[in-house]
Amino acid sequence: MSDRFSRQRGLVRQEAVSQLSVSLQFDGFPATFVEAMKTLGEQLGAPELVDQASPTSNDGFQIEWVPTAKQEPGANCLHVSYGAKGIFLDGSSAGEAIDAVYEPAIATVAACLIWSEILRRSEAYQPVEIPKISVSVNVRVNENSLRNYVPTLKFMLDGHSVNQNVREADDGTMHKRVLLRLDDDDPLVQDLIKKLNVHLPGQEVTPRSPILPLSLPPLHEELSGHLSIVGAGGLGTWCLHTLVEGLKYADRTDVQFLVFDKDLKIEEHNLNRQVIYGPEDVGSTKIAATRRWLEQRLPHAQVETVLELTDAMAHAAEENADDGINLDELFSSAPEVDLLGDETLSIQETIEQLASTDMILGCLDAMRPRVLANCIAAKQGVPYINGGVAALEGAYHQFTNDSLVEMYGPAAARNTTVMSCQEDGAVPLSSIVLTNAFVGAFQAIAALQRLSGYPSSSIRSAYWNAYENTVDIQQGADHPVQSASVEALSNALWPEEALA
Repeated sequence: MSDRFSRQRGLVRQEAVSQLSVSLQFDGFPATFVEAMKTLGEQLGAPELVDQASPTSNDGFQIEWVPTAKQEPGANCLHVSYGAKGIFLDGSSAGEAIDAVYEPAIATVAACLIWSEILRRSEAYQPVEIPKISVSVNVRVNENSLRNYVPTLKFMLDGHSVNQNVREADDGTMHKRVLLRLDDDDPLVQDLIKKLNVHLPGQEVTPRSPILPLSLPPLHEELSGHLSIVGAGGLGTWCLHTLVEGLKYADRTDVQFLVFDKDLKIEEHNLNRQVIYGPEDVGSTKIAATRRWLEQRLPHAQVETVLELTDAMAHAAEENADDGINLDELFSSAPEVDLLGDETLSIQETIEQLASTDMILGCLDAMRPRVLANCIAAKQGVPYINGGVAALEGAYHQFTNDSLVEMYGPAAARNTTVMSCQEDGAVPLSSIVLTNAFVGAFQAIAALQRLSGYPSSSIRSAYWNAYENTVDIQQGADHPVQSASVEALSNALWPEEALA
């Protein structure tokens, strides 16, 4: 079964989300925060926010901006504020207003924490991730009774399409188990899946009021530079969304984008977390839809697109005569090539773009391409910003004086397993908008600081467990320059060359 919320159902009880009641006074909050709450709520599948001072029922949730809060905190009342001191859900004042260019990202992080707390307190989170559900009829048979060999028999469920699989009973009886798996799109299967409920007996949700102390450096009046975004899924689109929203408030901008993504089709289930796509983009490639979106919002920006980051792109141009994969040849006979037109760059053109990039932002679903992106960034002397989400956890990490190889070991460069929320992903993975938006917002903050001329971001890492609503931020006053070991990254990626 695939619909807009099919990947999210592995993490939340969608019926509970669809019945939430959340109210706040729109004119008492920063407009940017209200917009972030609305966007996240829509992608979660929650009802529209109510513009009033109190919830419509005792089961509703009321959000209050700290300077105007009048009620004491309670199970259904949450306080929020953000400003120059950071983000606070504990009733503390956040100090002076944040720079308007930073605000879309900061407001997004604050809205993520609020929505997560609402889901926690309403017990809308599943107690365990359920990345895949299937429905089968289990038929136990004794083939010795009438001497009919099971593989010669055709088992059917009248009116339903099934796939037949025969297994041993493994209990000493010599019986067989015939599993008749129904198609995921079968209406009966869809009805049964909607009725699935998993509970943790005795579970008590402890209310959380997370705080994120932040000290963000001032931004220059003009923001300029070249950004490479590798992956235009949940992380990549939220990074772009919050970044572009912030750029609207800059006095002058001159930004160039290089966007990679190999998905040849946007699917309906992408729309609950990949924020820049709409129903009209279903069936389009992600890079084509991303180009359209960026050009509409930043008409003066230069936007280039590439299908996939390959090994050949990590080597100097003179080394690439026979190295790597020629994507032009690879896709020349594919039926989907018409979707791409002539708008994607060749390997040589991509190498030239990467040579002038100011930051590489990794929004990927496999380890090897992350290490490859890290290696290219180290060679170019620019920061690599890695983002990752899994279930209800999200992590942001800036790599400058260290690398993915030091964090995970050289074996990470050989790990090509795709932890994907796509239909054809090697490992099924549930996904929710909140973790994607949280990490993407921190990546946008890093990009803004780089575009302002800083060598790197002042935020080194951020980790969020949405299930517990706990956050860990590591920030420094300095902006480290890229000094990761290119040799260590290269040896991990291409060990045969290191031994030659």
